[in-house]
Parts: sequence; C-alpha cells; structure tokens
Amino acid sequence: MTNSKTSYMSRRTILKGGATAGIALAAPSFFVGKAHAGVEKLKIGIIPAYSFGIYWLVQDQGFAPGVEMEFSVFPSGPPAIEAMVGGSVDAITVGSVPPLAAMARNVADFREISICGDASGLFTIVGKPGLSQLSDLEGMRIAVTSGSNFDFFLGVALEQAGLSDMPLTRINMEPIDAQAALIAGAVDATVPLATSRQLIFDKLPGASMLADGAAMPLDARPSIMDVFMTTQQTLDAKEEALKEVVAAFHNQGVGMLRDDNAAVVERMIAWQSSVGRAGVTAPEIEPLLNGYFYFNTEEIKDVYATGALTNALKVQSEYLVANGKIPSMPDLDALVSDQIVAQL
Repeated sequence: MTNSKTSYMSRRTILKGGATAGIALAAPSFFVGKAHAGVEKLKIGIIPAYSFGIYWLVQDQGFAPGVEMEFSVFPSGPPAIEAMVGGSVDAITVGSVPPLAAMARNVADFREISICGDASGLFTIVGKPGLSQLSDLEGMRIAVTSGSNFDFFLGVALEQAGLSDMPLTRINMEPIDAQAALIAGAVDATVPLATSRQLIFDKLPGASMLADGAAMPLDARPSIMDVFMTTQQTLDAKEEALKEVVAAFHNQGVGMLRDDNAAVVERMIAWQSSVGRAGVTAPEIEPLLNGYFYFNTEEIKDVYATGALTNALKVQSEYLVANGKIPSMPDLDALVSDQIVAQL
C-alpha cells in the first residue's frame, strides 16, 4: 500500500488556535493500585484503553500478590516507548505498531511478551459534519498519530475502499489532541481513541462515522493487537515478577471478565476515574471493554505457538515499509518472545 499523494503537517502547526476545545490528557501521570505486600515492584507504562486496564484490575483485585505495580499513564505508544528506553518504566502496554517502528530503528532489544487483546473491532474514523463516506476526505486534513495502530487502521480502511492514492493531508497528533482539533474545526477527521470518541459526538453534533472496524468482515478486518512489552534486559532481570502478572492477567483477569463481567465494568469506572475520566458510566464502558477479544491462558499459549502474533506483525510491518514509515522489516523473531508465555 502506498500513499504517494499524502502530505504531512506537524502537530504544532495545526494546534495553533484550536486544540483547547477538547480535554487534555497529561502524560505521564502516576498512580498505584491497591497496596499489597509485594516482594518486587514493577513500573508499568499504561495507555487508558480498556484491554490495558486489566493489568490495573490484576493489581486492584490482588491477583498477583507477589508484585506491586506502579502505573504511569501515557497518551499513546511512542512516548511510552521513550519512557521505557529511558528507564522510567519496566514494561508497557502498547499497540502493536509503535514497537515495530522502534524495533526497525534498533532503539532497544524490545520483547512483546504477551497480548492484552485484539482491538481491531474498536478502531473508527470520525469526520466532521457533512461528510458521509471515506471518499469525502479527498483533499482534506485528517489528524492521526503517525506510525501508530491508528495510522495503520486508516491505511487499511482507505485501501479496502480503493482510496490508497487519494490525496489528503495526514497531520501527526496524539489521539486526544486530534480529537480536540476535530471538535475545534482545525481538522476534518481523525482516528480517535475508542475510550473517548463519544466526546466528539457530544461536542460536535452531526459528526459522522466514516469507517468502523467492527463493521468490517472478520476476514478483511486488520489484526491489531494490544501487547505487553518490555526489553530483554528487564525481562531477564524481572522475569519472575513479569511472569506472575502476565499469568494473573490471562487466568484471573480474563476469567473475571468472562465470569463476572458486570463487576469488571464497575472496576473500570474506578480505573478511568483514577486517570481523569470521572464522568464515564457503565453503559459507555461495557461495549468498549467487551469489544476486545481477550485470551485466557490456553488461548495465549496457542497464539504464540502457532505464530499468530508474528503473522499479524508481519502484515503491519510490510505496510509500514511500503509507506515509508520504517526503513526495513524489523526482526520479528526477536520481538515476539515466548519466554514468559511458554512458562504459563
């Protein structure tokens, strides 16, 4: 896929005079879940998407009593990766695309040690009032985080609609800033965070859903995994702690999701309140929380054993290379590590 007619503008250029219409998410902010007598601490960088919130649930419910997690909240993957490289956090929850760009540039020895969920059904493209289909974006400005899962979804949606070469301007922005820019009228469309896109429709009556991942046929839907990632150095140094929290995620965390979903929804209200979204309600959370596919212990072991994650990353990497977003294919055999999952 190529986008030879796509031009790019900077976040700073487009934010002039318009971005204050939305709600800013400070990055990073810090919080610690329910205190436990942990034998080891883990510093976790987390993005406020519900699949990632299950790690907060693990801490909240005491599912990993041998570990105390301290969470730092980031608005998207790239700054979370920077923090991990800088040593501010030990591991991060992140969409699968940003690590590919970092791995291709040999930033660090990254390892994707587990999957939080398959998020492909939660991605959308939202346009300003008056737009009704993707072809209406011709010559317009769309705000999207460059080299991210959002960017990948946009490219796939345009390709499936036969619009890969349609001229438009991609503007590199963090999701919350992009949402604010759309509400302010500074851009024409965006690929928003699922957790906050309702604000667009609340603030901008007549805004339109131009593409919806949940409406795509399953065999055509891009596989977009949310992953749990660290570096090889941290994996070796904190293997037991990482194994305990990953095991708890896929066993007790996913088990609680399936067996007592309403209780998890209520705890997600508390989690979202802790990251600055105090007004969120159960009816808003439930479809987003359950829009992911979560893997229990046996399922995550099968994903790694069959190479499903590696295959999904290969498709994404080929897209990034074809569109000039990364210089070459990353070493996926090194990136996808079963060092933890094989022990579950």
